[in-house]
Amino acid sequence: MLTPQLEEFIRRMPKVELHLHLEGAIAPRTLLELARQNGVALPADTVEGVERLFRYRDFGEFIDLFRVMARAIVSGEDFARLAYELGLELAAQQVRYAEVMLSPMQHIRRVNLREALEGIAAGFARAGRETGVVIRLALDYGRQYGLEMAWQVLEVAREARDCGIVGWSIGGDEIGFPPEPYAPVFAAARAAGFGLMAHAGEVVGPPSVWGAVEALGSTRIGHGIRSVEDPALLVALRERGVVLDVCPSSNIGTGAVAGWTDHPLRALCDAGVAITINSDDPTFFDTTITEEYRCAVGVLGLSVDELCASVGVAARAAFLPVDQRDALAANVERELAALRAEIGV
Repeated sequence: MLTPQLEEFIRRMPKVELHLHLEGAIAPRTLLELARQNGVALPADTVEGVERLFRYRDFGEFIDLFRVMARAIVSGEDFARLAYELGLELAAQQVRYAEVMLSPMQHIRRVNLREALEGIAAGFARAGRETGVVIRLALDYGRQYGLEMAWQVLEVAREARDCGIVGWSIGGDEIGFPPEPYAPVFAAARAAGFGLMAHAGEVVGPPSVWGAVEALGSTRIGHGIRSVEDPALLVALRERGVVLDVCPSSNIGTGAVAGWTDHPLRALCDAGVAITINSDDPTFFDTTITEEYRCAVGVLGLSVDELCASVGVAARAAFLPVDQRDALAANVERELAALRAEIGV
């Protein structure tokens, strides 16, 4: 149980989120409205029914639902709506900066990718004008789709940098699709100026993280929780300053972790690994970034100092120009100090 003071602090504290999927943040009502508008059949025809769709049993059902949901998003205007609604939600939770991922291969056969990116940029810009929240975009390529398509998507990303794209990632199926073959694509993404991250160490163990760090040069790892199984890997992550973008509710929701008492966030912190705390797919996991912060402290045992430190880590790990990154970190740390003094935590 959190004290009232700590509840208030977490609710009001400035936040930075680095691991968040645009599609995974769609509101059930919005999904239903877009499906009706675009003539896409869903397995439910009421908001309540759509909400029940998000109660799946394992990672396979999660992916199946993600694909069903993606089919309802068919135009740049649809993407703009999702981006705008997400921006308002993030701002309401005191998020100062977020990097949001798009899974291009879920859409590329139905939507012109450039049109989608322009729609997202417009939605984020509108939310930013209204609230001050700053949101940038990363493309999260599904590794199971192969290298040829990865090069095509990367070329679109390079041509669409004006849409606020700052990062390149691989996601999708870890099992059977190790990161190493994507090393040339990541080298090209780095040369294009994109920050590098990879989903790794969630379903597959330490070898997946090693590959993402050593072969791909990723400075951030999405999840990375199974790094705790390899002491040498923990040392390498700590010494190289690689950041793990941890998403506790997601790990439990997909079955990557059996339950809250089994989650390794505490062990990762104790090992000195840099971590950030994120919501991943908030609609799919019935969570928010605020709730993830609450659970990190109230369930997983982080102290207020550690929670605040994780926000500072996130600000400094953002894929922004150095001056913007430093300004973000300084502003967040100043806000945190003032709020702590006001509330007394």
